[in-house]
Amino acid sequence: MHNPSGFERDWSSLGLYFTGVEAEQLRQIYRHFRARHYCYCSFENRFAKSGGLAAVTVNILPYTQALGLYQSVQLFTPYYPHLMDADRLQKTGHEWLVPFADSLIQTELYQFIPPNQASAQNGMKEYYIKADGYFNAQNAIGDPYLYYPGQPVENQKALVENSLFFCQAVPYALQALGLEEGSVLHLQEWQTALLALTGKQAMLSGIVKSCLSMITLHNPYDAFLSCAALQKVVPREKADHVSRFLYSGATAYQIGLSLIDAPITTVSDTFAQEFTQDALQTVHFTPHLQSYFLKNGVRGVNNGPFISFSNQFPKKENHTLHELREIKLKNRHQLLQILDAYQPTERFGELSWRRGPLADLPDDVPILVMSGRLDLMQKGFDVLLSALEKFSQDEIKAVLTPMPVRAADLDYFYQVACKCRGNLTVFPMRMKEGYAELQAGSTFGLMPSIYEPFGAAIEYMANGTVTIARATGGLIDQIEANVSGLLYREPVDAASPEGIKAFMSTPIAALRKQNAWFNAMADSLADCLIQASALYRNQPDRYYAMVQQGFLQASRFSWSKTAESYASLVRQVAPFSSDFHSEKGVQ
Repeated sequence: MHNPSGFERDWSSLGLYFTGVEAEQLRQIYRHFRARHYCYCSFENRFAKSGGLAAVTVNILPYTQALGLYQSVQLFTPYYPHLMDADRLQKTGHEWLVPFADSLIQTELYQFIPPNQASAQNGMKEYYIKADGYFNAQNAIGDPYLYYPGQPVENQKALVENSLFFCQAVPYALQALGLEEGSVLHLQEWQTALLALTGKQAMLSGIVKSCLSMITLHNPYDAFLSCAALQKVVPREKADHVSRFLYSGATAYQIGLSLIDAPITTVSDTFAQEFTQDALQTVHFTPHLQSYFLKNGVRGVNNGPFISFSNQFPKKENHTLHELREIKLKNRHQLLQILDAYQPTERFGELSWRRGPLADLPDDVPILVMSGRLDLMQKGFDVLLSALEKFSQDEIKAVLTPMPVRAADLDYFYQVACKCRGNLTVFPMRMKEGYAELQAGSTFGLMPSIYEPFGAAIEYMANGTVTIARATGGLIDQIEANVSGLLYREPVDAASPEGIKAFMSTPIAALRKQNAWFNAMADSLADCLIQASALYRNQPDRYYAMVQQGFLQASRFSWSKTAESYASLVRQVAPFSSDFHSEKGVQ
């Protein structure tokens, strides 16, 4: 959504947390604020990954630095002792005590300098906040949000605790590094949202001189913070004041969005609209945030590409259709060889042709691929499995590479692999070989997402593979329907509020087959797969034209555009110090 009048800071919300005198102090600070330092705050980083945020984190910093608007660019992120290799990080020598929950927590700062890069010397660094007893996420897939796999209540408690500590610690890191003035804190997800509060507290207490908070929502997930939990980061003399106004508490986003200093952003134009227009958001995920979204709107800032174009297609969209066909068939045959030979112990499900060798598979039988984390609340793996059950043997071939957290989440995969023997194989782990061939040699990449803030459709496009996706979120922004890929959607009336709530409250794939919305999504996907198979078999030129257009579409996304868009939003609320030529030392 776009608000033509621009962003208006909600000064009235300051009364929930600050006295009238303090609110006026903050007004004066912001009146003279000049943006000098860009501080990206994320619970994901290059060593600890869950979804796409880790890739965004790695990509956005150098392009922001290249704008030349900030004196320095840095990442602030947790140090996860069980997920990271300490030998790859360096101590900075900065240590301090963080007041937290009536204790003083010894905290230190590490840094990472990317190999073969001079970025650190040019003002760009990655900082990792370390404190004993915190950020102890530990799991087989290296997910920074998983402290107690299989125990959601305990896991959420741990996440909240670590979020509160991180938001309390970052202002002290700014002080230690000499970034006390003009820091733009770019907050990512609810885990860092409370910095909109602790940053202001730090200004009033003199820890920092000035900082400004902006926020990007990559997912709609939120977390409730009780007043008892908030008292761990609120000064003791303010605890009663905050409790009196917030009663039992509030969510991280309710606090963060009420105190944010710049427009709310998310990672695609369409997802920004869906926050206030799509029933899944307004009914299930974000009904409690609608007033914040509607006041100033949500701005979509599209991500850039997460991978480079495949070197299999050196001319990209300038290849002729005949050249594209020759390359794709070569990649396909290489993939078939790997699928025949690569048999890790985790793999299950059989691929064959007429119960014989897969190597005999005719060129006109489509090969489908779906990859990514096994998130039953978002990615739609179970929707695809239900759709695959509708196909007879040898109509299509499917390769799935889900990353499960719990072994039980694979139960439905095993059931469908047995029922669809010959049509489906599953690699429930990180493939040590063949992943690149899978991306480039498959016919269609599948993204049947329940919702998708941005997604990775351009990842398939960059590999010369046509994407089939549910028409939701950033997938709509990435795919031009029937030109660079195929979009489908179930009938509008299939998703009733009751059906949505029932679906989201049933995270067991097999039980969802009783849900009308689930079945409508599966039926619509199956119909799209039938159409896609016919297109590939009977209209090869049209298929390869889609491959060609996919390269062109993918090239329209860039991290430089992303960085420029975020900078333009900062300029709406505060000038850059580089905008003032009279300031010494700033170009």
